[in-house]
Amino acid sequence: MLVVIFILSLLGALALRLMELIFMAYPPKRPNSHIIDTEACSFVTSLMPSENWVVRDLTERDFGIDKIFERFENGFATGELMAIQVKGTNKPLEDKPEIPFSIDTKTLLYAEMFAIPFLLIRCSLADDGACYFVWLQEYIRVRLNFDNSSWRKQRSNTILIPTSNRLGDTSAESRLIHISRFPKMKESWIKYYINTCDLAYRLPNYIEDDTVTLDFAIQYVLPVLDSLEKANNMLGLISNHFVATKLSQAIELGKRICDKEFESELTDSFFKFVCLCSDVRKSIDVLSLRFDVDHMRFLYESEGMAEY
Repeated sequence: MLVVIFILSLLGALALRLMELIFMAYPPKRPNSHIIDTEACSFVTSLMPSENWVVRDLTERDFGIDKIFERFENGFATGELMAIQVKGTNKPLEDKPEIPFSIDTKTLLYAEMFAIPFLLIRCSLADDGACYFVWLQEYIRVRLNFDNSSWRKQRSNTILIPTSNRLGDTSAESRLIHISRFPKMKESWIKYYINTCDLAYRLPNYIEDDTVTLDFAIQYVLPVLDSLEKANNMLGLISNHFVATKLSQAIELGKRICDKEFESELTDSFFKFVCLCSDVRKSIDVLSLRFDVDHMRFLYESEGMAEY
């Protein structure tokens, strides 16, 4: 009987000690995922050329943004910004043209709200390390909305990050510059459109030789010339292949007409000016395709072209 009592008391003592160990207070321990993400953020910063980019850290990282990239050109600020989320891993990334990554849907929805580009950077700390980026807003427009139209109803989604977007590569650097400039390019296109969309309605559709006098020509040319010059001021942020090659010719000829320096007879010069303006007007149809999501999807499906 005494032996039984002794054994029970011993078991009770052991149970009590076990409970103490289980509920013993320990200092807070930093999760390994936080350590990896911090190291990944530092690695990303080291890959950005300091002469072209200022990498700013954010204190409120829980909302999904780890860094802000600000672009500089020849030492001068450009006002071009990108929001960055970094996701690190200590494992090697798959050796594929596109790297799959599962991302919370709330992060994608958050990215859609931004006026500036929002980039996700997947960073591996294994071996020599590698970081790849994807422009989330453009990926959503061109890929996700078509590949999975109900993606907003899911808790998470798998996106595919192109390995051609490797931080540190020259081609990737050019793409980052293009992405950072996109909001300005979009605004410039709007202004270009405003100044060229109604050219066809501001010039006569039919011209008779005996009706073209200097006053007649100037009353049409002068206001149109003003619009052409305003459109020309937007070209610094619009890709050259989108711009009408006849724009500079139309401006030059319009100035000659207003200064009474005709290339040929007034009627011929005026007719040529109208034709040049018609070509300029057509250029906005090409420009608008860049913002047509169906056209961008067509380019992706037919030629594999995408800007994300």
